[in-house]
Amino acid sequence: MTKTILFVLTGQAELGDTGARTGVWLEELATPYRALDRAGHEIMFATPGGVPAPLDPASLEEPWLLPAGHWLLGQPAAMAKLEAPLDLAAIDPARIDAIFLVGGTGTLWDFPACRPLGALATALHAQGKPVAAICHGVVGLMTATAADGSPLVAGKAITCFSNAEEAMLEYDKLVPLLAETALAGQGADYRCAAPFEPLVVADGGLITGQNPASAEPLAAALIERLG
Repeated sequence: MTKTILFVLTGQAELGDTGARTGVWLEELATPYRALDRAGHEIMFATPGGVPAPLDPASLEEPWLLPAGHWLLGQPAAMAKLEAPLDLAAIDPARIDAIFLVGGTGTLWDFPACRPLGALATALHAQGKPVAAICHGVVGLMTATAADGSPLVAGKAITCFSNAEEAMLEYDKLVPLLAETALAGQGADYRCAAPFEPLVVADGGLITGQNPASAEPLAAALIERLG
């Protein structure tokens, strides 16, 4: 049966005040998109405020540009959705069967305090629908809450881009927060693999992936959960 999955993307194109560009990490978008598309599911894009979703230029270059990325760049319909995504605040959770928070360093600016994103994740989780996120995108769960009002991630096993990975890329001094530190600070049971090795952690309806290498197994876990 066809399901509708909302991909939530960053609209942040500036890497703080460095003058460098950031945005959505292509591999973390492309591999799940291709897998879900081939499984027959419908995919919608949304950003905070409905602004265009920029692709991180670094993710368009070797060695980060992989076959799924090449494939997505050749899909006109998908590329058009990046330019005209929906506004998160206008999304009715009853319309979607799952939510997927796509990674990219830009998410560290516009996801953590995004109340519409937290409200969507809260509503879907309460309805027993899958809530998936990868890499930096997991910080979009920071405004989501459990039934008792506590942080949704509190006591939940999750993963995200690790502090060690940030330090290896020398991003740890450039970003406004570290995903691992922020989520652990909300009481998450943080798990991680070695830097840049794949890891997917599922805890109830929450499915999280550590990094770009986790995109394929995360997509498989989400498809299995959708049934």
